[in-house]
Amino acid sequence: MIQHGFNRQTNVRVGGCSEETPPIRMAMILASTVDCDAMSAIFLQRQQIEVVEASTDIDYGLIRCQRLFPQVLLVDPKVAFDIPKRASEVVQNGYARHAIVLDDRLHEGRLADVLTMPSVSYLTRQVGLAAIVAAIIQGATQGKRTFDPAFAKRIRRTSRGWRLDLSHDRPSVAALTKRELDVMRLLARGRSVRDCAKHLKLAESTIDNHKARLMKKLKIHKAAELTHLAIRDGIIAV
Repeated sequence: MIQHGFNRQTNVRVGGCSEETPPIRMAMILASTVDCDAMSAIFLQRQQIEVVEASTDIDYGLIRCQRLFPQVLLVDPKVAFDIPKRASEVVQNGYARHAIVLDDRLHEGRLADVLTMPSVSYLTRQVGLAAIVAAIIQGATQGKRTFDPAFAKRIRRTSRGWRLDLSHDRPSVAALTKRELDVMRLLARGRSVRDCAKHLKLAESTIDNHKARLMKKLKIHKAAELTHLAIRDGIIAV
């Protein structure tokens, strides 16, 4: 895997930012070196943000976070399907204050997953640079989570955490429990009920029950439909 990164001292002036107001330290794990270079160049022009690491290698990038302690970790889901979860673990382990999942387009399933992760925001590139910068600043300075405006009206905070309200115009993965999402993810990758049971350490009858419930909630009847929906909503990567 190609890797691209650099490290600057925290007291270096960036875009005219003084030592008295140090910029926000941010690490990025993106899908290509072109993207790393482009985003690094963009943020170099911002007074408030200093990119201390830009990598395309998830393992390398996360190890660097343990050494650099960035305030914000910005990740692209195209790098790895489990990168939101691993970015969340970086935050929970104290190596970053906040993480932002930056998607190419809206994936309802991915957002539903991110909502369960403390101190992780979800945006798409369609929101524009100003909104991304604002999310970085708010996450670093206030610990505030930011969610893509396209989903904002459907996101609410409950006694059990953040939730995505069900879509009225189509079946939604937001209706699924975490365990049902786990089963869906495995089934959509072609795993058998027996494989799912072994992987999740559950009885095959339990997996069958989860499968029946999730397919009823999503109003689907065939494995191909399940896979298509999983890809569409970001439950699995293509």
